[in-house]
Amino acid sequence: MISSIIPLYKQTDKWIVKSKDCYLYDSDNKQYIDFESGDWAANLGHSNDRISEIIKNQADLLIHDGLRFRNKQSEDLSIRLLEKLSFNGGKSVFLNSGSEAVNLAITFAKNLTKRTKILKMDCSYLSAYGHGQISANNSDLLNISINNIDSVSQIDFRDIAAFVFEPGNSSSLIKYPTNDFIKSIAFAIKQNGGLLIANEVTTGFGRTGKWFGFQHYDFKPDIVATGKALGNGYPISCVSITNEISILFDKSPFRYAQSHQNDPLGCAVGLEVINIFDNDGIIQQSFSKGQYFKEQLLKLQAKHKAIVTDIRARGLMIALEFNSFINAESVYLQLMVNGLLVGQKENVLRFMPPLIIEESHFEKLIDTIDKIITGT
Repeated sequence: MISSIIPLYKQTDKWIVKSKDCYLYDSDNKQYIDFESGDWAANLGHSNDRISEIIKNQADLLIHDGLRFRNKQSEDLSIRLLEKLSFNGGKSVFLNSGSEAVNLAITFAKNLTKRTKILKMDCSYLSAYGHGQISANNSDLLNISINNIDSVSQIDFRDIAAFVFEPGNSSSLIKYPTNDFIKSIAFAIKQNGGLLIANEVTTGFGRTGKWFGFQHYDFKPDIVATGKALGNGYPISCVSITNEISILFDKSPFRYAQSHQNDPLGCAVGLEVINIFDNDGIIQQSFSKGQYFKEQLLKLQAKHKAIVTDIRARGLMIALEFNSFINAESVYLQLMVNGLLVGQKENVLRFMPPLIIEESHFEKLIDTIDKIITGT
């Protein structure tokens, strides 16, 4: 059947018809274990019962209210999120996508510093469009090679509005910068009047074993962009600013408005996400399950040293590196045939499963990879 969808990215011919917890089901009723959390968003599992109930109840009450009025859901969610960020006296605005949140965060930085250039690590992905778009035409976007401390001194930080820090790059090969590297950039930025932005669209909400990825570093952001897991698959994102940045914004305001800003339905979902994280100890689960998963992968690597060359892990954001693209792609494709969905780019397999995943799922994945490599 010819698709009526514009092919902006590659898809299989399979139809997904339902999802639940860590599972997806296609139109042939084949079950897949999802080690990607959809698009790295369903940290609490697909079609979470409590979130589905919130959506139903809020939809009967108030979905969308326009820009004229305030609503309690957005105010309450902002308070809860600012508490998690330790942004006492800060403020937030709620949007729809991570790209939009990152772009608005950059807009804040450019407006407040009166500068145009943005610094990021070469392995980071910021957004699909706008200020953060990776494009030859985006001359204001500067790259620094990850962990190259010597190159920090070669940058003229007087021209830079902000450093946008992605604490574990998601769309590439999952590489984690050292604390010294990030600390040196952050120091230079602040010394020269720039701002620090944490891009937590993927690394936020327990993905790395902490509430936010920047908490692994000596890094205190002025602005934080969140998304994906904030809605557990429902489209909501956020930009949060410190009290200091809020004061600066009051002195140099600008208007930004779109159709679904601070929508009560999305904010009600975000509130329930935080409630579940708090009540169910999800952060600790991510940390402990990630440790277990890493230990099992290291055993796999020890068994296949010539093929599996590296393991990079933080919480449940994990990379398994192979000695070649061919081997990585072969394992990736055979895993899909066996009902196991993982990410793959170049010679790396990526695992970012729902944080509610069970040890038995890890064991099935690793056992299947082992059998694929050995050809049994």
